[in-house]
Amino acid sequence: MRPDVDGDQTIGKVSKPALEVWSPLSYCPRSSLPADVLAWLAARLAHLLPSRPPGQGGTPPLCLEVRLDAVAAVLLDGLSYRRAGRMVGISKTEVGDSLDLLLGELGALGFCQPDGSFVTTLDDLRALLAEMATSGEAVCVDGLATRVQRPVGWGNQKVLYDAKRHTHTAQGLAVSTVWGDLLWCDGGWPGSCHEQELLALSGLAAVLDAASVAAILDRGFRGIARPRQHWHAPVGDRRTKDRLTDQQRAFNRCQAGLRALVEQSIAQLANAWALRRWRGLLYRLRDAYRAAGALICLGRWLHRVPT
Repeated sequence: MRPDVDGDQTIGKVSKPALEVWSPLSYCPRSSLPADVLAWLAARLAHLLPSRPPGQGGTPPLCLEVRLDAVAAVLLDGLSYRRAGRMVGISKTEVGDSLDLLLGELGALGFCQPDGSFVTTLDDLRALLAEMATSGEAVCVDGLATRVQRPVGWGNQKVLYDAKRHTHTAQGLAVSTVWGDLLWCDGGWPGSCHEQELLALSGLAAVLDAASVAAILDRGFRGIARPRQHWHAPVGDRRTKDRLTDQQRAFNRCQAGLRALVEQSIAQLANAWALRRWRGLLYRLRDAYRAAGALICLGRWLHRVPT
């Protein structure tokens, strides 16, 4: 037996390291969360896990990287608590505790933008939309829905039933640029609410009116867009599409091409499997919308965030 050049000890034909040192930077995420985003989040949210005072026994606390990985497995990969726990090597109770600890904090981070800034509140969104209105840019607004478990009792089922999708859902709204960059995402309202009602409940209607930015919407918002000068919706509907003029048809084709870009940002949100079907508690769903949007935006623009 002799020590190798790199410090390992060779026993027979098996080589084992003489000393293994674990560091947070060496943690490899098991979920779809990128490693650089995981490291950035661990440094940003390090205050949530204070170090244990020395001299106290008991089980050592879970490191923040493992907790973040478990939360990402639930949000981005759509796993149940049990399967997410098996993936990262913890119990399903610890996965639930990690969601209690981190879900609100992840949602409070806001949505990272291509310039490295974050949109965290509606006031930040209003200021950004005002700048876009000054430069002549437009935004796209559209709704999205997350399938949820059917609750017990007809009264609860009636509130969550979505007649458009014929299932029980929770509604949400997404705002993006015409280039497909996500600006805002919010949700968690009952599936029986109409998208026009969601604009008032979320406060987005007041923000869009105050910024006077050009907003491109689909046919579901025609009633609320008609009295507003800066809101643009397609002309006509399925009953009158055969009576449209050539100019109106060209306008609708241009609208459809621009709305396809907001569908791309919603498709990025749909890549977070938890927003396709939510398996957890309903009161956590609004934070899940914000947290999933924050993780997706960080994965795109983290390299532009100033250090």
